[in-house]
Amino acid sequence: MVVRFYADNWLTASAGVGLLKALEHKGIEWEPFLKGNVIELPEDLFKEIGKIYADYLLSDFNQDTLKNLLEKERKKEFNLYNSIAYPKIGDFYSNSPIVNPSKTGRANAEFKKFYEKEKNIELLYSKAVDVVRNFIKEQFDELLGHERSQKVCFFCRERKAYIKDKKVKVFEATNFTPLAASPNTVENFFWNGKSNMYMCPECEIFMYFSAFAFQRTLRGTYMFVYTPDLRETFSLNDILAKEGSVGIISKTILEVAKTVQQRKSEWVLRNIYIVEIEKVGDAQANIHTLSLSPRLASALKDLIKDYPKYMEGLFDLFIEYVYSGRSLYEFLWSVMSGFFFKNRYKNLQGRKSLLVKKGTSFKDYLPYGLLYFVKFQEVLNMEDKDKVNKQVNWAYAEGKSLWEAYTLGMGEERAKKKVEVLSYRILDAIRRKDIDAFQQNIIRAYLEVEKEIPYVFVEALRDRSFNRVAYAFLIGLNSKGKQEEQETI
Repeated sequence: MVVRFYADNWLTASAGVGLLKALEHKGIEWEPFLKGNVIELPEDLFKEIGKIYADYLLSDFNQDTLKNLLEKERKKEFNLYNSIAYPKIGDFYSNSPIVNPSKTGRANAEFKKFYEKEKNIELLYSKAVDVVRNFIKEQFDELLGHERSQKVCFFCRERKAYIKDKKVKVFEATNFTPLAASPNTVENFFWNGKSNMYMCPECEIFMYFSAFAFQRTLRGTYMFVYTPDLRETFSLNDILAKEGSVGIISKTILEVAKTVQQRKSEWVLRNIYIVEIEKVGDAQANIHTLSLSPRLASALKDLIKDYPKYMEGLFDLFIEYVYSGRSLYEFLWSVMSGFFFKNRYKNLQGRKSLLVKKGTSFKDYLPYGLLYFVKFQEVLNMEDKDKVNKQVNWAYAEGKSLWEAYTLGMGEERAKKKVEVLSYRILDAIRRKDIDAFQQNIIRAYLEVEKEIPYVFVEALRDRSFNRVAYAFLIGLNSKGKQEEQETI
């Protein structure tokens, strides 16, 4: 006999990932239990579910941790269980059986009584582990001991929901607080005022594993990556756990595009769903989601491998731009403003300022890799990829060639000043989308070095080509070529 759990949405998938992580932590091979998006636990293993849960809760708890907790809390009313559990699960299960103060207080009292008589850290640690294990087991056993109703569980569709306080148990805030549905408000989600999200004890226990799947970010939020394939979902979130919270979105998408088989990567990207939970109160949270359009998914699959390494610190901002539909030319303009007007920006703040700061970090030239953002935007614009590459590379080469002509004709110092003035004018023309001003500056520049105006600038007079030609030319005019990639900070 087996106990089945179904992972068919991001919430139940997070529970599935959390359970698989807990099994893996215990050294249990979980692959045989995974049948598509269904986890089938043998009954004898499910009987150990309390210990499995507790041991994962204790995964980073050791004698040194206990010693520090005891030292830190010496002058306060120390609660052992809360100190261990709350940082990991407190934000997810407010007032639930596994974090309810009235229940956890009893667990703490047991440890406190032992602590009053015993000071040996090894014995204290052993007692602390037993207290946590026993507490979790008691709560899970109590759940499983409830009387069953005749209502079928909404989540597994096979077991019977249990009766709590003379009512059939339904999904509510204690089962996943960020969804902010209490027993009194959850019924508002249903047209007839009656929730049909009945819950069996097994699925309630399953839901308590969700917290283990979410990764804490530097901003204090929690993130989880969901795809319709549970094994793939586990793999992606495992990568995030190992990488840490920095650039959590970027690491996910980079790894999808780089590691998933080519024939499958676009499917996964099209169905990737990133959930971010932002706590705003003791029992309230905002849930933000991000998914990828087919066009963006296709662009990421084809181009992500070429994303400039020195811009990886801005990858999540890059994703925000393309996901929200903001033009990457705005992204580029901010970077270039920082490069050309280093002395203008003081005390920069906010996320957009990160782009300007990146521009100020470029010393004497613009990196060749900035062309990546031009090409990426044009793919999103559904322009012909080969045509765009040819045109962008041509405009870049012409910019670099003009710089060399200036240097040859008037020396590097004078050429540098000439290029600086020309660059300011071109950047301003780009900002104002003034094709005529761009054209006049190009004509004057080429007349000055007695060179024929390249045909690529005729193409720039067409509105659809203007941005890509103008930006590529400006980058080339202020570039050292591909070799500078290794030198860029």
